[in-house]
Amino acid sequence: MWIPAIYGIKPSKYGIKIWIMCDCATKYMMNAKVYLGKENNEVAHGLVSDVVCTLVQPISGRDRGGRNVTTDHCFMSVDHANQLKNQKLTLVGTMKQHKTEIPQEFKPTRQRDENSSVFVFTKDLTLVSYVPKKNNSFFLFSSLHHDSAICSDSGKPEIIEFYNKTKGAVDMLDQMCARYTVQRATHR
Repeated sequence: MWIPAIYGIKPSKYGIKIWIMCDCATKYMMNAKVYLGKENNEVAHGLVSDVVCTLVQPISGRDRGGRNVTTDHCFMSVDHANQLKNQKLTLVGTMKQHKTEIPQEFKPTRQRDENSSVFVFTKDLTLVSYVPKKNNSFFLFSSLHHDSAICSDSGKPEIIEFYNKTKGAVDMLDQMCARYTVQRATHR
């Protein structure tokens, strides 16, 4: 089973922005899209949604079920989860605090204990708020997990453990590309 991860390559001072989907097990690139800015002199609307739909094309389809896409907060929304669900894919990733999908009760407060988790469930989606330390919380969203299971070893929700296992493929690819560059060495 391939578990792809979608991230953008880390920005550098000069260069081309590339959106990449990698296999989490092998760290090989599966699909990529170069960011060209305006296409056909039109302002891009729904750029993130277009990027996600384009990148998952090779793995989507009725005959290919059981695959998950792991993303960071840039690509995470309920709309993307529903779009991917129609393509027989699940979605796991982090969310920013200001998203409208996050209830106000999930925000960090002084009353929440360290290492505490709060879950919200819908029919197909799960949102978890985890507090690693006082007055700090982060949010994970999943269409793969449907329970409030907590790992006995770390005390973290299973969603977080799964995310941590599957998130580093694009970063590893970026690191390898930087290490084995084809640029010429100049003093300019």
